[in-house]
Amino acid sequence: MSSWGTPSRVSTDLYRERTVAEPPVSLRRKRCACGKVVTAKQLVQYGACVACVRIAAKQVKEAA
Repeated sequence: MSSWGTPSRVSTDLYRERTVAEPPVSLRRKRCACGKVVTAKQLVQYGACVACVRIAAKQVKEAA
């Protein structure tokens, strides 16, 4: 008899509970400095929400 059988129902249920309960890190919601809720990935990539990034770019363009 093989020891490589199908995983027990308990272990697969625990796996599903742990992986489904939390969204991936990139999709977790965080708040921008302006208070807008955005994804964590967006904050890591740009440092702010799209609206704040556009405002900052516009201010830099006007200052130049």
